[in-house]
Order: sequence, then structure tokens, then C-alpha cells
Amino acid sequence: MPTFSFVRLGKTKLSKSKILNHVLCPTHSIFNIFVNLGMDCGNYPRKISDGLVEISWFFPVGSRSSETFLEPFAVTNLHGDLASNLREFSFLCQISAAIFIFINSFTERDYKLFTQLRDTDKKYYFILPPSNNKKKTQTTLETLQRLSQTLTVFLVKTRERNAINSVNDIQGIISDCLKDKVISLSLEDMAVVASKHGIKVDENTVECQKARNHALSIIREIKNVSQYKTETMRLQGDLWKEISNIERELCRMKNQGSCNSTTYRNKLTKRCFDLTRSQYQNPMPDGIKTFITALSSLTQQENKYFMKWMKFYLDSAARDNLLGLQTEYIKKSPSEASNPTEMKKPAHNISESSLGIEHFLREMGQFYEAECSMIKQEQINPNQRRFGELPGIIADLLLDGFPLELIDGDASNIPMQWITDVLTELDTKTGGRCRIRVISVLGGKSTGKSTLLSTMFGLKFPGASGQCTQGTFITLIRVEEDFIEELGCDFILVIDTEGLKAPELASLEDSYEHDNELATLVVGLSDITIVNMAIENTAKMKDALQIVVHAFLRMSDLVTKPRIYFVYQDVSYATTFEKNEASRGKPTKDLNDKTKLAAKMQKINKAMEFFHIIYYDSEKHSCYIPGLWQDVPPMAHINQEYSENVWKLKKGLFGFMKDNNSSSPRNVKSFIERMKSLWNAVKLEMLVFSFQNFQLEEVYDQLSRRYSELEWQLRKQVHSCLVRSENIIKNQLADNIQSVTSNILEHDVRSLLDKEETNMVEQLTEYFQCSCANAHLLEEHREEFLIHVKSLRRDLEIMASGKLWEVVRTQKRKWEIENKLAKSQEFTEDNLRKYLENHKLVHKALGETELSLVFDTVWSNILKELNMIRLPKHRIDTEMLEQLKQEMRSRPILVTEKLNNVKSLKDYEEANFKVSHDFVDNLFLKNVMEFVTKDFYKKLGQVAQLLADECQDYVRDKVTTKEDYDELYCQELLTMINRKLDEERVRKLHPSPLFEVELKLHILGRAAPHFQKMHDDYGLNNDPKLVLQNLKPQYFLVFKSTFQRQDNVRCHAKLFCDQCLKPAVTEHIFKNLGQEIVDEILQSPDGNKFKNRKHFQFILLKELLKINRFEHYLQYITQYETYVRRWITEYITKKCSTRLKYFLSGILNSITGDIKAVLRHEKVQMSESVSVLLQTVSMEIREYLVLSKSAIKVSEFLNTSNVQQFSADIEYFLDAMEVEIKRDVETMDVESIFWNLTLKPHDELFQRVIGCGKKCPFCEVPCESGGTNHYNHRATIHRPRGLTHYTWAESNVLYNSTCSTDILSNGSFINPDTDGKWHPYKEYQIIYPDWIIQPDKDLKSSDYWKFVLTQFNHQFAEHYNANPAEIPPEWEKITQQAALRSLWETYSVKE
Repeated sequence: MPTFSFVRLGKTKLSKSKILNHVLCPTHSIFNIFVNLGMDCGNYPRKISDGLVEISWFFPVGSRSSETFLEPFAVTNLHGDLASNLREFSFLCQISAAIFIFINSFTERDYKLFTQLRDTDKKYYFILPPSNNKKKTQTTLETLQRLSQTLTVFLVKTRERNAINSVNDIQGIISDCLKDKVISLSLEDMAVVASKHGIKVDENTVECQKARNHALSIIREIKNVSQYKTETMRLQGDLWKEISNIERELCRMKNQGSCNSTTYRNKLTKRCFDLTRSQYQNPMPDGIKTFITALSSLTQQENKYFMKWMKFYLDSAARDNLLGLQTEYIKKSPSEASNPTEMKKPAHNISESSLGIEHFLREMGQFYEAECSMIKQEQINPNQRRFGELPGIIADLLLDGFPLELIDGDASNIPMQWITDVLTELDTKTGGRCRIRVISVLGGKSTGKSTLLSTMFGLKFPGASGQCTQGTFITLIRVEEDFIEELGCDFILVIDTEGLKAPELASLEDSYEHDNELATLVVGLSDITIVNMAIENTAKMKDALQIVVHAFLRMSDLVTKPRIYFVYQDVSYATTFEKNEASRGKPTKDLNDKTKLAAKMQKINKAMEFFHIIYYDSEKHSCYIPGLWQDVPPMAHINQEYSENVWKLKKGLFGFMKDNNSSSPRNVKSFIERMKSLWNAVKLEMLVFSFQNFQLEEVYDQLSRRYSELEWQLRKQVHSCLVRSENIIKNQLADNIQSVTSNILEHDVRSLLDKEETNMVEQLTEYFQCSCANAHLLEEHREEFLIHVKSLRRDLEIMASGKLWEVVRTQKRKWEIENKLAKSQEFTEDNLRKYLENHKLVHKALGETELSLVFDTVWSNILKELNMIRLPKHRIDTEMLEQLKQEMRSRPILVTEKLNNVKSLKDYEEANFKVSHDFVDNLFLKNVMEFVTKDFYKKLGQVAQLLADECQDYVRDKVTTKEDYDELYCQELLTMINRKLDEERVRKLHPSPLFEVELKLHILGRAAPHFQKMHDDYGLNNDPKLVLQNLKPQYFLVFKSTFQRQDNVRCHAKLFCDQCLKPAVTEHIFKNLGQEIVDEILQSPDGNKFKNRKHFQFILLKELLKINRFEHYLQYITQYETYVRRWITEYITKKCSTRLKYFLSGILNSITGDIKAVLRHEKVQMSESVSVLLQTVSMEIREYLVLSKSAIKVSEFLNTSNVQQFSADIEYFLDAMEVEIKRDVETMDVESIFWNLTLKPHDELFQRVIGCGKKCPFCEVPCESGGTNHYNHRATIHRPRGLTHYTWAESNVLYNSTCSTDILSNGSFINPDTDGKWHPYKEYQIIYPDWIIQPDKDLKSSDYWKFVLTQFNHQFAEHYNANPAEIPPEWEKITQQAALRSLWETYSVKE
């Protein structure tokens, strides 16, 4: 375009810049394009600007009636006196169509200066202001007259002192010049002229020219943009778009039809792989090669030049096509309603007409993605990589401030591996110091989103070569060192998005879906989302608002509410609008209305308003910004209020970041994981997302571990308290036991639980607040875990109360026996004492054999006189059967007849429980499809098996107490069965009364022999006659020592150690050894596997794969609880077998140390007699040991020892006793030791890892959620359902699909929970609202179980009496190593 230059000669009265501003600006709107004396700060002393040439342009608006100029042109403005800047003036003379020279006078010296000019064909317009010095004016005119003979000179006289009227003259001159064919130069042409005049041109530097040459070597090949893209950008064309569509279809399976889910997915997977292979096999075009070579070979500075040149040339190349295409689109718009198909072609052409750097980077990314895919599929070796350095190159560009495309604007997809590796390289290059905050912008098309970001942060996002932003771009802004601590991050990641509801793209397929996906992803990734709206365009504003609200609603289960800032642009009355309460309230009302509507559409059945899902305050988080331009562009000037309000917005955003309540900055790893999770959820079309977010999972696991540690500390404290309390109760007199027990429960137990509950709450609260950097992510789980604490406390309190009152009941029965025994002992001792007094002299010379014969005679006579009766022996099975009959007497006649025909429970001792056809209500089955009925029988069998195992555990716990059988035990078993049968999920199986009675007979039949043995063993150990008989050897020792006058003191001391202390200490060991073992395991490096259910599952599955035997897989799948118990028991045995001596020594040393301390106590040493000493010792150690009263009586019998000597002798024999106990325990096998422990380690660890015990309703994988009372059940990996005996009805072929795939399909399921009716998989949560089944993270997530089914397909089929599953060819390629790798990746465990 033509250029007009404005200069001054000498000092002038006129302000050149001010007049120039008037020339360029419309009459009604004058603004300062050039700095002049009349503006604020315009009179600031000039120091360095002399010789500076400024350039500006004029562009017509398009309205001929109001335009001053009809053609565009450029103006230059030379600062300073041209006489002092002749080089710059000569340059301007050569490039200009006309030169306007402001003068006060024109002297002879000036004449000589101008006559040296060579541009004689240029027009020189001298602007002369009026002057009072006529002589001077005359001289000027004469000199200019002479100059006109050499140059083309024109004189412009101003008519007034301010010379504003001369503006019209200048405008007229310029208009006339534009009508003529005057010289027109581009900036590039001017650069050539400048170089000739010795003016340094930046672009002429070696670095810049080198970069330019690389750019030109690419640009020269571009003749037609669309054709070039088709030929050069082949990977991102139809191949990439089809891959993107397949990836979506893999997640949504909308076109599945009647095809099997697994078969359909495998077909899609194969097609996707074939397309990727085609991408990889495509030769790299020369343009892409040159682009990559440039980026990899140029220096950092050269790369910056290269990217600038590329953008400049690409914009020029693409812009030529765009205007015509947009015109074509506009012309067709009126006919859109009548023929929308016609709109697709121009819309597609507009999309294809854009060509920018992002397309080259996208192609690079596609080559990289294809190569990575080939490596993953093991089609090429990692050492064959060609593009491994590309992510590092792009990471450098990101650090230099260049934007990177996140979402492909054409295919609406994220090249996930490419973006992941670029960001990972970024993290590496920053040394891990890449904590980021994310700010994004959403809004309608042409609402000024990119301009807003550019103004705030000085950015320049791609504009699709003259169009608006297309796709989504990220740019890094490095935070200055001074602000890192204040903002809490190292970088700000800014996300710019294309406009929602772009009209030129609206006719393209899935454009609305694309908008929803884009908005959802951006909202989910951002710490702060700016929603940018043009408030005066209400329709567009509401459309965009609808999309944004849907996106935010999908985020409603995020751990921290998304933060939002609403920016209303083009508000011409911003100040008034802000002050108008009604105006401010309207957006809030719109937001609430949109939220309610969106909630209804997404089937959220609860009252929802905007503030429920978003952290938003309409007073603080709204910003009203006037339009950017203060007049009609392109010659409008920037609105100063725009900049001021944008600065306020920026200040508000930074205030958000500094807010203590805001989320912590993310590292690159967590950003990547969140991006993957979000995009996966977007592709899955999940209405309300439940994210498998790495960062969230990580801190949730940490929280679960912390809770697990605190739970064990509480359980350990309660166990210790119960052990002490039981000892105290057993050492009480009959009259005190009731009150003592109540006092223990009211004070000791409750105080302990209150204290520990408070401690757990405080510890968890502290954890939420500061113990973990990302603990704020778990805010939504705070209440859940606090409920766990309350539930745990309640359960422990109930358990403690039940145990202690059971001890009381047992102890009361024992006292009856002990009273009989005490009387018998007293009678026996009186008779022995009399015999000794009467025959002391007669038998003193007898040997041990003779004395033994004498004692046997005396003992037999005493027992005859006692005439003791044995404890009654009960038939436990008969009593239990009678209890069962009484409990079921009101059942149907069929049940009572069945029970009346049962003669004894012994018939059910060994029998296995088999599900019969009579076990399901026949009336119900008539309305159910035949192939579904086997599912009812299968589930009833599982209920029976699970209940039988639970009852067996209860029986085992009671038997190990070594107390007598109580009829309450049978009643408790019946209660457990009734409670299970009353559960809703069991009632849905419609069990018949016959099922109930058979199940109860089975469980009671299995329990009866154990209870019978328990009762018999108790009788043997506690029958007064037998106990007294067992005391015979001890009485003989006293008898013998009296006659032989041996050391009576040592004899009694040894008796006390052997008969009183040794059994009590042994019992003490078994009460405390279990706790020590659990402590050791949990505190060991391997203890983490028991602190987190998810990690425990990983350990089990990894070991299963290592063993890789069918029997192990089968038991894990079909008898999970049994397998886990066995695994834990084997683990403890292996782990602790060598450590038992250590635990044993520790407990023994501790208790014997306590006993010795008691014996040395002054109170004991000063006892009046041995009897008092023994009573005192028993009282002092009552919390630790329960001493046998009958054994104490033997120790007191005829014991006239010196108290101090007796105490010393007991201490002497303690060491020998300790050795004996060690020997006795060490000779026991590990299984026997565990059986005798009060707290069984395998049970404790089992409860920690079994959790709620729930299983997936489809594939039966166990729930991995923390705690036991969680809101939702979930598992990391689901498996092919054929592994759990799920088959196709018609063919009886094992089902090969996983539920994580089925929930995406259009299929339906039918089972007892649906009452035998078909139900869509996609709506499974209507039937199972407490289960969250996540779709597989990727196609390899379930490779583990695919490998298992493939390996053992025929074995599973044979076991289930079914036909083998159909194994896709892709599954047969999965190796054991690939299955293990899938396990590592899916559980996010580092190798």
C-alpha cells in the first residue's frame, strides 16, 4: 500500500503528531495514535527518540458515505529534526508516495540540503504556519520557489494559528494521491531500501535469515492450502479422524447392534490398529521433514525466528482462500433451513482452509503416536524409534511460550501419548519444579476470549489463519521467582478454547457434542474457568451457558468445587450494570435455571442450584468489561476502560490463587492423570463422572492407610483392655462380679473408647488439614471416614460388652463347680492333715515307694467318703435340634414335617450343602425365563456357602475360649442365619421355606460336634472329681516331704510355680502373642499390603500369575474368602515362624519381671503368713494372670514356710518355669499356637483386607473401597464373567465379556436382582446404586483376566460343566509378561 511520511524541519509552531492524529481519525472521535504535546505526559523530555520513525495504517470501514479515505495506506512519523536525521529522511523519501514537511521557515542551508536529494519524482508538501514576520515568510516562499525547479514541491499554508483546518487540506492531498498510481511498497520492500541506507534490519541477522530460509523451503511448496494439507498432512486427515471415531465408539458402542460386546470391541480394536499401522507406514513428506529438521537443528533463538516466519507465511498462504469461502457461506445462510445439507460443504471448506503451525505440530504428534503404538503392540523394537526426541523439542517450545494444541480442532481428539510425553519432558527439563495452576476460558464464538488472555498475560494463541481459535491450546507462563511463593506455583498454564456454538461449524456433524466435550474437559482441568460472554447477545449467551452448566454439573463429584469467573464483555454501560442490583441478579437466576434443567436432563433427582456445584459469588466473581474498541474498527482506538477492567480481573484471578481455601497446585504427573481420566470420561459420555484420578487415588490410598493404622491402634488398645478386664472379672468374688463388670464397661471401656475415638478424629482432621499436600482432594471423604470412626467405636463397644458379660455368665457357672471343689479340697486336706498328725512317727522311715502305696490307700478312702458326683453330660446335638424346632414351629406344614422326620443333627455333620430345585419359590419361577433360574440357584448356593463360613468362624471362636457350651450359641447361629435371609438381595432370590430349614440343619449339624467336644473338654478340665484327682500328685509331694522332712518351703514354692503360675503365664502368652504378631507384620516393610485393600488385591493377583495354576485361580474366584484366609495364614506362618521365639521371650520376660517385682514388694515381704502372701500376690497381678484357686489351696496346704524364704524360692523357680514354658510352646506346631491365641492374627488381618465383603454383582470381583461403611463399592479390575460360571443361555458357552465393557454396550442383563426382567447395562446403577463400575482405562486394562481365561478356558468350562468361551485371536497373543505389565499399569504400582 502507499506510504505517506510526515517530518519536520527545524522547530515548528505546529504539532506534527497532533495534526497527523486528526488526519487519520474520524472527526467525531479523535484519539492519540501518535504521542504529542497536547496529551497527558506528552511534554516529557525527549532523550532517545530522535530519529525514531513510527508507522501506522489507515483502513477504511467500508461505508463510502462516511469514509474520509476509500483506500488503505500507511503513514510514517519521523521524530526530531530531519536535518539531524538525514539517513532516516532519505529512507522515507525513497519509500513514500508523498512527504509532508512541517516548517517555520526555509533557509538557504535548507535549500542546499534538499537539492542533494535524488528522489526528484517524489512530491514534497511543505506545511507553513502563518507568521508575523513577513520578510521571513517571503524568503521562505522564494527559496521554495527555487527548489520547485529541482523537486516537485507544494506549499500548504495554514489559515489559523492552530492549523487544525489544514487537516482537511492534507486529507484532500492524500485522497488525490490515492487516486493516482503512486508507489506502493510492502514492509519487506522497505526493509531492502533500509539496508541500502545503512539502517540495520533485524530480519537481516544471520540467525533470522537462516530461520527464514528454512521456513521458505516449506512455504514454497504450498500452492493450494487444501491440496497441500491433503498431500502433506496425511496422518491427521481421514486416518486420524477415523481413529478418533473408533476410539469414541470403543467407549460408547452405539453401533454394536446384536454383535457380542467382546467381539465388537475386538473388531474395532483391530481396525484401529490397522489404521495406526497405516499411519506408521506412511512416508514422511518433505515439508514435515524440513519442519522437524529445523526445530531439532536450530538454536533456541533461531527456533523462535523460525516459528515467527512460519506463522507469518502460513497466515498469508491461508488468508487468500478464506475471504471467498466465508462469502460463500454467508450467501448460503438464508437457505440453511430449507437445505441444511448444502451448508456442510462450505463449512467443511472453511475448516480445511486453515493452515497454521499447529497443523505441522499435529502431524509430528501423529507420527510419534503411531510409532508409540507400534512399540506397544510389539510390532517394532524400542531401539527402532525415529521420533523419540520430538517431545523434548516441543517441551522447549512450550517453555519458550509457544502454544501447544491440546484438543485437535478438526478431529476433536487428544493425541494422548504425544501430549503425555511432551508434558513429561517438560517436567524433566524443569527438574520436577513444574507446579502449575490452570486458568481456562470458555465462551461463545467471537466473544473476545483469546484477546482477553492475550491482554492479561501477553499471549498469542493460534487464530486458525484469520479465523477464530479452533481446538484447544495450552500455553505456559513462567512465574517470576518473587511471586512463586505468593502464588504457590512455578507456572500458570493457560487454556484457550474455540468458541462454543460457532455458526460456521454448526452444520458439521456432532458440533454440539464437540462443544460439550470441549467444555467438560476444560472445566475439569482448570483451577479457575473464565466464562466469557457477550452480554448483549442473549441468545448466544444462553446457548453457551447451557453447555457450561452441563460441564460443571458433570464435575459435581469433584473433591474441590471448580472455581468460576464470569466475564461479561461489550458492556457499554459496565459501571451502571455493576451497580444495578437487578442486572447483577439476572445472570445468577439464569445460572440456577440452567442448572435445574441440566440436572433434570442428567437424571439427578435432587434440588440443584448453581452454587451447589460451583464455587461462585455473584458479587465477587463477576466482571463487566466494556468493548475493546471505542469506535468502529478497524480505525477505532483501544478503550482504556477495557485494559483497566482486565487488570482488575487479573488481580481477582491471582487473589483466587492466593486464597488458602483454593486447591493446591498440581504437578505435571497429576495434571496428566487428570487429563487422561477426564478425556476417558468424556469419550464414555458419562453423565456424572466418577474420576479414576491418579492424584485422588494416591491420597485416598494414603488416607486409607492412615485410617488403617489408627484403627489397629484402637483395636489393640481395646484388646489389651479386654484382656485385663477379663482377668479382673475372673479374679472377683461372686458377690462383686456384677458391679465390677458394670463399672469396667461404664468407666474403663467407655473412657478408653471416648479417648481413642477423639484421638482418631483429631488425627484424621489434622491429616485433612496439613499432613498431606493434597489432602484437600479428599474433602468429600471426610464425613465418610468420620462415620467409619463412629461405626468402629460402636462395634467395638458392642463387642466389648458382649464379651465381658459372656465372661460373667461363664464365671457364674464356674463358681458352682469351684465351690464344690473347694469343699472337697477342704475335706481332703482335713483328712490328710489328721492322718499325718497320727502317723508321723510310724511312717518316717518308709521309702518313696512305700509312702506312695500308703498315700494311695489314704487317698482312696478319702474319695470314698466324699462320694463326689460327676458333672452332668449333655447331648448338644439333641438340644440344638430342639431349639431349631421351637424356633421354626410357626413355619409352613412342609417345614414342620421335615423337622419332625429329623432324628439327629449327626445326619448333617459331614454332608455338603447342595442347592435343590425346591429351594426357590415355584410360584415365582413360573414367571421367569428358564435360562435365568440357574442364576437363582447359583446365587442361593453362594449365600449358603458364605453364611456357612461365617457361622463356622463363629463356632471356632467360641470353641477356642475353652469354656462350656451355652445354648445362647445356638440361638446366635439362628439369628445370624435369619439376619442374612432377611437381607433384600437374598429376598430377591425368593428362597423357599425348605431352603431355610435345610440351611439351618446344615449349619447346626456342622456346629453340633464342635460344641459337643467343647462341652466334653470343659467337663474333663473342670469336673470337681476329675480336678481333685488331678491334684493328687501335688498333695502327694506335700505328704512325702512332711514324712521325709524334706525342704517343705522349696516343695511348696515349686508347686506354686508349676500349678499356679505356669498355666496362668502360658494363658497370658496366648492372650498377647497374637497382638505382637499383628504389630510385627504391620510395622514391617511388607505391612503396607495389609493397610490398603487395593494394594492387597494387586499382591494376590501378582502371586496368582506367578504360580499360574488353574486350581489357585479357581479358588480365588469361587471361594475368595477361603483363599484369602489361607493365603494370610500361610504368609503369617512363613513370616513369623522364625520370630516366635523373639515374641515369646519378650512376653515372658515382661510378665516374669512383673511377678518378681510383686514378690519383692514390701507389702508381700511383710505378709503375716504364706496364705496372706499368696492372696496379696494374686491381688497384685489380677490384671495380668488368673491363678487357679484349687492350685493355690495345694500351695497353702501344710505350708508353714518363712514368708521371705518362700518368696525367694518362688523367684528361684520362676527361671526354670520360664525355660519350661518356652520349651513347651516351641514344641507346638505353628497351627496349634495360632489355634490357642485369643487374638488370631490371620483373623485380624483378614478383617482388614476383606472390608465390606461385597462383590461386583456381575463378575464378583471384591470391593476395594476403604473402611466398611463406605457409600460406594468399586474395584480396579473387572474380569470376563465366564470365569464365574456366566454362560450364554442357548449355547451354554462361557461368557467372554467383562462388565466394564458391557456397561458401555446397548445390551441388557437379567438376573434375580431384576426380578427376572431384562434391564439395560447402561442403567445398571438403578439396580445396583451403590456400585460404581468404571470402564477400562484402556484396551489393555483387563489383559490380566483375558490371559487367565485364554490359558485355562477348557478347565473352567469343564469345572462349570459348560462349553469353552470364544477366545478372540487378540487374546491369544497376550503373554504372561503382558498380563503382569497390565496389572502394574492398571493398579498404578511402580515396578
